[in-house]
Formats: sequence, C-alpha cells, structure tokens
Amino acid sequence: MRKKRVSKVLAVTLSTSLAVTYLIALVGGYSVSAEPLPLKGQTITAIQTAAVPAAPSGPVDPKEVEAFADNYFGKSLKKFNVPGAMFVVVQDGQVVLSKGYGYANKESKTPVDSNTVFRIGSISKTLTAAAVLQLADQGKIKLDQDIQSYLGGITIPNSTGKLLTLENMLTHMTGFDFPYEKDDDASPDLLNQENSLRDFLMDRMPTIVRTPGEAYQYDDYAFALAGYAVEQVTGLPFHEYMDKNIFQPLGMNSSHDLVTPELKARMAAAYDPEGTPYPEYGLYPTDMPQGGMLSTGSDMAKFMIMLLQKGKAGDRQMLSEQSVQRMSKFSVFAHPAIPITSYGFENIFNELSNGQYVVSKGGNIPGHASFTWLLPERKTGMFVIYNNDSELRSDLYAAFMDHYYPKSTEMPESVSPLTEQQAARYVGLYKDLHTPSFVTRITYNNGQLVAEDRYKLGNGKTTLKKIDPLLFMDDHGKKIAFLEQKDGGIAYMYRPSKSPIAYSPKIQEKALFSDVSKESPYQPSIEKLHSLDIINGRDGRSFDPKASVTRAEFITMLLHAVGYPPSKSKSGYTDIEHHFAFKEIQAAVEQHWLGEETGGRFEPDRTITREEMAVILTRIPLPWPLGDEVRLAGKTDESAIKAVSKLVAAGVTDPVTITNSDGSVDFRSKEPLLRQEASYFIDKILFVP
Repeated sequence: MRKKRVSKVLAVTLSTSLAVTYLIALVGGYSVSAEPLPLKGQTITAIQTAAVPAAPSGPVDPKEVEAFADNYFGKSLKKFNVPGAMFVVVQDGQVVLSKGYGYANKESKTPVDSNTVFRIGSISKTLTAAAVLQLADQGKIKLDQDIQSYLGGITIPNSTGKLLTLENMLTHMTGFDFPYEKDDDASPDLLNQENSLRDFLMDRMPTIVRTPGEAYQYDDYAFALAGYAVEQVTGLPFHEYMDKNIFQPLGMNSSHDLVTPELKARMAAAYDPEGTPYPEYGLYPTDMPQGGMLSTGSDMAKFMIMLLQKGKAGDRQMLSEQSVQRMSKFSVFAHPAIPITSYGFENIFNELSNGQYVVSKGGNIPGHASFTWLLPERKTGMFVIYNNDSELRSDLYAAFMDHYYPKSTEMPESVSPLTEQQAARYVGLYKDLHTPSFVTRITYNNGQLVAEDRYKLGNGKTTLKKIDPLLFMDDHGKKIAFLEQKDGGIAYMYRPSKSPIAYSPKIQEKALFSDVSKESPYQPSIEKLHSLDIINGRDGRSFDPKASVTRAEFITMLLHAVGYPPSKSKSGYTDIEHHFAFKEIQAAVEQHWLGEETGGRFEPDRTITREEMAVILTRIPLPWPLGDEVRLAGKTDESAIKAVSKLVAAGVTDPVTITNSDGSVDFRSKEPLLRQEASYFIDKILFVP
C-alpha cells in the first residue's frame, strides 16, 4: 500500500468537478431503474424537456462558428491568462470547427492545434461510464447488481443494509462517507512510480453510511471503483480495455489512460492562473479511471459524434441506443426543475442553458481544465480544453449559449409567502455532504425563508421565495430545492449556485449542555458544533466549557469541522503511535497544518495555547480577507505574530480578546485555549456568522 507523500513543489489536489469558489475551488435524485427512495415526493422516470424553439439555427455555418470562436478566444485568453486552448464543435455527425488558440507551451511558442494532447481530468468519468455501459450491453455486467460481484474480493464496508450498484456509482449516489479524499493525487513525487488501481481502492476505502441511491454527492472513488470492475470483468488492465474497446474502434489514436512517450511529446504544458508552469507530475493511481485520461480535440470530436449518432461510429454500434439514452437523459433530479446527473454527464451550468436540454461534464487536473456539453436533441456537441486552472469554460459556455440559443422571453416565476408554521419544517442547519465545513442556516422572516452561510469568510445572506413547496428562488434568481422524507419532514437541501456537487442534509438539533449558560457568548458556537457532530460532552450532558484543550483534542475538533478523513499512513512523530488521535494528527500533517516539531515529537497531550491555535487555523487554505493593519499588545511569540494578526485583522476575535484604548489588541496569546474558546474560533472561521 502506498504511503502518503507531501510534495513541497506541487501541493495541489485533483478537482472533483468544475472549480466552484471556496468549495474546491460545492434531495433527492432518483435513478431510473432504482427502487423508490425513502423520501416523499415524485419519482422521476422520464425527462420533461423544454420545447425546441424554431428560431435559433445553432452552430451550423463553419465560417460563422469560426468567427465567433476567433472573437471569443481573441479576448478571453488574455482575460483568463490562458496560454492556449482547443475548441471543437460538432453538428449532425460532422466537425464544424476544430481550432487551437494560443500556445501549448508559451516558453517554446508551440501553438495549440487539434493534435495537441491535454489531460482531460474528470471528463475521463464520461469515458469510463461508456466502458461500463458497453459491458452492460454485452451482458457481462448488470447495472443493478451488487458491485461486490465485480470486485475480485474487495469488500466495501456497508452499514445501510442496501446493496451498492453500478447505477448508483455512475450517477454519484453511493452514500460513501468520504467519496473524495483531499490529498496530493497529482504530484512530482509520483513520477516514474507504478501505483495500482487496487492499491488505491484499498488505501482510500470509504464506508457506505447512507442508503445508496438516496443522496447526490460527487464521487471520484465511485468511478475508480467502476474502472476496477471493468478490469475484473474483462481480465484486462483498465487502460488496455479502454484502448482496445473505446479508443481504437473510434479512431481516437491520441487518447490513452497512461502517459505514453509519444503522447508526452505532444502534451501541452500546465500552468497555474498566474502563468507559472507546474512541474511535471504523476498521478495516483497510475491508471486513473476517474480523472487521468489524455486526449485531443480531434479525438474528443469522434467521441461526441458517436454519442450524438445514437452510439454508432461508422458501421460499428459502439453503444446500444439504450446505453446512449442513459448517458444523455438525466436520471437524478433535486426537483423536476433541477436535473443533476445522467450516467457520466451532469448539468452544472443549468441556469446558463437558456432553457435548452444540455448534458455536460467538466474536468480539472493541475494546469489543465476542460468542459464538454451536448445538446442531444439538436445533435450538437462542444468541447473546450486549455492549459491553466481558470474558469474560462463557464464564461465560454454562457457566451456560446447566449449567441446560438438566446433565452426566450419568460414569464416571471410565481412566488407565494409562507406562514411561520409552514416554514418550520425548513428552518435549521444544513451541512454539505461533500464539504462538511460548508453549512447553511435557514431561518424565517416575514413570509420568506432566509439562507445564510459563511461564503469566503463573508456573510452570504439571501431570502428564499417559494415557487412550490419544494422549490425556492433566491434574491439572484437562483433556484434551491428541498427534499421531503415520507413523514413530510425535510431531508435535504440542494443549492446548485453555491454547492453544485452535493446535497446538504438537514441537521437534527441536539439537547443543550447543562453546564453551558444560554447567556454565555460562547453558547451559540458550542450548540452549533455539537449539532454538527464536531464536539461532544465530557460525560452525559456536561461540556466542561472552561477546561483547557490539548493539542490532540484541538486537531481532532478541527479535522472533524473541515471534514477531512483521518489518515491511514504512518507518522513521522515518535510520540503519537498509540495515541487516540494518531490518525487525526497525521491527517493534519498531510494537510500542511502543522510545522516542523522539535525532536520529531508532537506532544499531543500538552495544552495548546491561543497563539498555537492561531497558527494552525491560519494554515487552512481559506480566502482570508485583508483587514486593517493590526498592532498587537501583550506577549506573542515572534513565530505566531503573523497568524494572530491575520485572525484579528479578519475580525475573528472572542470575548476575552482585549482592545486597548490606544487601538492595540491583546489576543492573550500565551494563555491556554479553553474548550469554549476552541468551539468559538472554529465556528467563526468556518461556519455561519
């Protein structure tokens, strides 16, 4: 099994989907053939698509399409600091445009063209889904069968009593506790290493904690598992199956799941948003069904045309029409108005689609970003890929859809007020499944719901107006869906404008601690963190709020708050091997929260000071606001001044922080951190104001 590495050269992670603000860069769906979920409401088994208007002609004129693309990329490469991009448009089985812009390598001035190789990131999932469906067409895999049948002895822990199927996996409805671990899966340390898919699966093994098929949560592990099922069923390494059964038959001769020497020679260089080249890196696992494939614009055109031609490539039926339907028709909905996933595609930019029926997929890998979208009813497909980490693709998508499929005049949504009694079932805290530190509070005010979250350390507050009992609209016109349980209570909320990659379950409030006064300024934070399962009492209902916190206890609280899983690797510290927080402390090391400790010792049971807490908190990669210059009073170690100043400048202080008459601030840095203070600071850094 692989030991975890920390790369000081490329401390980046694979993105799980399109980059979305603080979340990485974010109920009820139903699977078409799945059993009904234990949620009250309509089971979606058919797609209600908008009528196709006659006016827009779409991207059919090659010269006009090229003029649009030339104009767009002529401005946008500079706007997004993108060195080079490839853009492809297909229509009615023909390539309308396949053109490169800018440089594959800006240092050598190598231009991008249709044969430039890029890493396509999570668009690999769409190709993996096609491979699974191809085997289902051949009767070698059953999509509704227990996945354990195809794993060659690997056992996925399951506490739900319901089987996990490939249907669940291909639609991101697995119920895994940690579907994507934030780790250096793309790193220079991995170059020239061979790390098997099986080892990866064993290393990152999650537990199924929610009923499969119930809740949407974007899931890299599921697609790695699906790729492994392909290996086990066919007896071929995943990359070999893809090459023989997908790439070669389609003529995708510049596509592969491994970096071959020939493809490497044509691969675009990778850059960060500032234009700095990334060092060359390898992937974990080496054969990566969830995000490791390479391709070109000309190859992706062939894949899109095959899907738009109902699975046919020339005289060969690559996929059955039923399988293409599974990929091109949504099967997971938060609400009939909010489709989310098909088998291998998504609809992350639904509100930019101008009423068109679109399935899409984005991909991120360090230094390369991609996006493909299909309008199946129009037999139209687009693909863009470029060599930095910016969001050019969402801007391109909006511009393209507005140009070719402008939004028709719509009647404004009809909204209605709520009574306080009607609102009661929605009110409460909602914690994002994928990013547990993303918490939304729903309250009621004057006939409307109010949604509040800590968005980029700010107060993201908006009213929610009711369209129907399970669909609301915020102040910006963005839709929010709720899902019911059978008893009429609310189970999940889905806010695609804020967190498009997971549902947020409603949190059940817990009884107050008997030794925490309602008048205490720390009480709201303690109550919140208790309800979110971040902190527990000492015994029974007592919290012991004024007890000091050890270094191990604070790290454990913080890890649970951020939502990172405990580590499975051996630690370099000599004094934590048998400690209760061994896995949590090592996970903090891997997240770069801890500095170099003297003598290889962590001292887990030593009381942590307030300044030590500040140093750890400010190592969390948040978009810290720039506050006023801070003048500190009292004693603070030189090594902690920057961290304490950052907290104070961000306005993150507690009631015992002293502001003197001369404006200087005494953070009381050297004092021990108390349990109530730890709860307060974690709350103010991560959660709802």
